[in-house]
Amino acid sequence: MNVLITGGSGLLGTELNVENEVKPKRSELDLLDYCSLKRYIQYNKIDKIIHCAAKVGGVDENKRKNYDFFSDNLLINMNILNACREFGLHNSIFILSTCIFPEHNSPYTESSLHEDEPHPTNYGYAYAKRMLEVGSKALSEQYGIKTTCLIPCNLYGKNDNYNLLSGHVIPSLIHKCYKAKQNNTEFKVWGNGKPQREFMYVEDLARIIEKIHTQNTSFGNMIVSPSIEYSIEDVVYLIAKYMNYDGPIIFDEKMPNGILRKPSINDKFKTNFSNHKFTQLPDGLKITIDHFVEKYPNIRL
Repeated sequence: MNVLITGGSGLLGTELNVENEVKPKRSELDLLDYCSLKRYIQYNKIDKIIHCAAKVGGVDENKRKNYDFFSDNLLINMNILNACREFGLHNSIFILSTCIFPEHNSPYTESSLHEDEPHPTNYGYAYAKRMLEVGSKALSEQYGIKTTCLIPCNLYGKNDNYNLLSGHVIPSLIHKCYKAKQNNTEFKVWGNGKPQREFMYVEDLARIIEKIHTQNTSFGNMIVSPSIEYSIEDVVYLIAKYMNYDGPIIFDEKMPNGILRKPSINDKFKTNFSNHKFTQLPDGLKITIDHFVEKYPNIRL
């Protein structure tokens, strides 16, 4: 079985390892171009897709570029779905995110995905990702091609995007703290630090995907998370600790907090993967920060 892993050089894709995998670079495969995707599948005799690729960004970039995030992700996801239909690619695995759930309907369950509007700061990305789930359901009903849509909580890990403007919360905070330490300046954090989030070390999700791939079956929609919440303030002080930063930490309450809480219910996951032990946040953060310091400035920006 030849497996196409999209986003193979990204945070999650770099941690995935399956037999007969191919991880094309963007220069080798343009997911926005269906003809390019078809040629690649035919040439490499692809039997299955693990779809990790997406246009992603932080709160500020999502808010400023809602149309771009909607348009690009919708096109990418439709191309992936159409390829599964045209080439009969059964049991492919698609990666969504808990950030696409309704703004006010937590705790999140698999059945609550479409119950209300997503948060206004990322509705473009959210609706495009929701349509991947809708398309997966329709693909199964009309053509009998089943897939798995995994819905992980906030991911972090070594090969993250550490860009201060477009990166997600943990990598951006790590980079900010590093610069504050190097420049002997204050560590300035957006918001008041009170919002709570679920975080998952990326290697946990990679191992789960590999197990699902090996079983070669469909789990439908499934939330994957430790179901443990940490405040942004908790994360900030852990990062400062592992970065050995002892300067001032400033929470800028003029800047947006985002949603206060985004808890999820992982009952389906626990039923199917009861033996999985998630990496604790302090342990995963230390690994990630040690890697960042060792590799800086040769990091993803």
